[in-house]
Amino acid sequence: MAPALLLVPAALASFILAFGTGVEFVRFTSLRPLLGGIPESGGPDARQGWLAALQDRSILAPLAWDLGLLLLFVGQHSLMAAERVKAWTSRYFGVLQRSLYVACTALALQVYYHVLGLGEPLALKSPRALRLFSHLRHPVCVELLTVLWVVPTLGTDRLLLAFLLTLYLGLAHGLDQQDLRYLRAQLQRKLHLLSRPQDGEAE
Repeated sequence: MAPALLLVPAALASFILAFGTGVEFVRFTSLRPLLGGIPESGGPDARQGWLAALQDRSILAPLAWDLGLLLLFVGQHSLMAAERVKAWTSRYFGVLQRSLYVACTALALQVYYHVLGLGEPLALKSPRALRLFSHLRHPVCVELLTVLWVVPTLGTDRLLLAFLLTLYLGLAHGLDQQDLRYLRAQLQRKLHLLSRPQDGEAE
């Protein structure tokens, strides 16, 4: 019973993360930034702001592109998740069916980057950031290690798998002083941005 209780904090943290992501998504999809800070209320000013935004081509054109990209993403996910499509891809691709799904998702994201003129995602990173990425594993590996180790019982095969993957991820993690200085500078930059007063707030 006691080992199972260790999963409670992890589950609670996962819920908080998912809830926070949902709140951030609602904030991101708000039209307030497009309306230049017009109060979000039910008054006449808010209604006029919405009407003005929906008649402004400089706003409608990006919204149309966003809608198209969103439909591409939703359509690809929904189509490939349909039972008939899954059965067809499983028949011809076998165990690679899921890999095909992930590859098509990545392709949809590449279309998104191409439309926005962003190019290769990693090309937007600075040389110091690329150097940092080459010295550590993806943060999602922490979640993988948690899944491997935080279990009520640990069989011999599971123990061997957890030990080898932990060793593999640990050996690949080789940050040096230059990487730490970069991380410290990024942290200070973010703290400085968060400490700045927001638009409309008194200094």
